[in-house]
Amino acid sequence: MEKLHLLKQYNLVIIRYSEIWLKSQKVKIRMLKILMNNIKNALNRNEIPFNKYQLSKDSSRIFFFFKNNDLKNAIDVLNKVFGIFSISPTLRTSNKINNISERVIEIAKEILQKGDTFALRVRRSGNHDYTSIDVARIIGKKIIEELSEYELKVNLSNPKKKIFIEIRDDFSYVFSQIINTPWVGLPIESQKKMFVMDVGRIYDLIAGFMLMKRGSNIYPILFDMVNNQENNNKWESNWREMLQYTPYSNFTLIKINLLQILEKIIPQINNLELICGICRLTRFKLIGNLKSKLEAKRYERIRAFTDGLTLTNASFCDDNVDLESIALSYLFSYYPIFTSLIGFNAEEINNLKEKISGNLKTFDYCKLKPQNQNYDQEEILKVFNDLDIDPLIEEALESMTKINISSS
Repeated sequence: MEKLHLLKQYNLVIIRYSEIWLKSQKVKIRMLKILMNNIKNALNRNEIPFNKYQLSKDSSRIFFFFKNNDLKNAIDVLNKVFGIFSISPTLRTSNKINNISERVIEIAKEILQKGDTFALRVRRSGNHDYTSIDVARIIGKKIIEELSEYELKVNLSNPKKKIFIEIRDDFSYVFSQIINTPWVGLPIESQKKMFVMDVGRIYDLIAGFMLMKRGSNIYPILFDMVNNQENNNKWESNWREMLQYTPYSNFTLIKINLLQILEKIIPQINNLELICGICRLTRFKLIGNLKSKLEAKRYERIRAFTDGLTLTNASFCDDNVDLESIALSYLFSYYPIFTSLIGFNAEEINNLKEKISGNLKTFDYCKLKPQNQNYDQEEILKVFNDLDIDPLIEEALESMTKINISSS
């Protein structure tokens, strides 16, 4: 990420978005309201005060106003809010050229050095008695005159330093950086609800993260196959890292003891090469039956779930088992499955992991780790249907636990 330069004159942040702009006017305004609310919640959760916020008249910019010494922490938080394309710490003045010129020269004295080449990048929205070219010409000339000892030169095509001026109706904004955020995406919407099926693989967690990036409000379902407290601590720590990318102050993790089911059904399976496939179908059935056990209103309108399926041979389960078992998921759950990592290779996924957080931990999530796995759809379905698994499913759902993960 570009090094941040915060000048003492700055007291607000310009927030830009990209993909939201492609939506219809009605959808765009709705999503912008959600984005602004998510920003407010993220700032409040991190105890970063702001004075006010507003949307520009043409709806193309969001402005959040801060005290100067809160800007760095605010920008750190904004970089983790999905839906933001870029941000600029800035100062605001009137739309009068003399006032703009004074503030630009203040910034020029801070960022320009002797012998620098520079350019003014001017944008204008609204009705004014001057053009963007007029502003650049007049103020550029004043900079060279007032900073004559700097021996500055204008270079419009490849300047060493840039000063940006955005004139929007009655106000102007002067800044020296446009900081692209790492993720962009769409703002998380509370009604776009989705389960995340997580057996402890880091891929499951990242799959959920990628759906968050597309605006989904996720509900993690943890299938425990080890029953190990040290692992559980790492697991919860990983989800605490995910919380930083949400507009909420906590996650509720639902944990289901999958191991107790598997240990009871494995003795009934003659062909142990089918265990991973049976495990997958068991999870699908648990997901399908889960919603009826969740009475809280927050779980209404959940419409899908994620799966950390990849084709990287990085899982204990064979990729083919993971992939082909999805074809039978409709028998146990009407939810569609989103496999958001299926097009990524191992290096790309690892880069995503490091980009999300350097604190994500891997652990040994499967006690069984069967070898020589096989998947025959007819055989596995027959074996699964012969198992007396319904009472075990019911027992596991009745004894599921809820873990609250907070940002504190």
